[in-house]
Amino acid sequence: MTTTLRKEDFLGRNLSNATPGTTDAKDHLGRNVLASNKDFLGRALTVVPHAVATAYAKGAIVYLSGGQELVAETAGTSHATVAPTAPAVGATVVDGTVTWRRSE
Repeated sequence: MTTTLRKEDFLGRNLSNATPGTTDAKDHLGRNVLASNKDFLGRALTVVPHAVATAYAKGAIVYLSGGQELVAETAGTSHATVAPTAPAVGATVVDGTVTWRRSE
């Protein structure tokens, strides 16, 4: 089995790995992912982890290392060296020039 930081398959269905990046990933039918960024047929896995010094569009969805989901309220570029601290659910946090809202 393969470990991945991705959280969803190409159709947006959650992978069955409770903590992305630390456990082996399977799709919704229990099939192993092929690679860290591809499903068992080689299709791209989606929903990427937060990255520093990265441009994000409004509406982009990323996950912090603790699994918290953030949605970009404004487009911009994330901080050059550190990820933001997760705010409370529904609250926002500024990360470089991006404003994120925590959705879960």
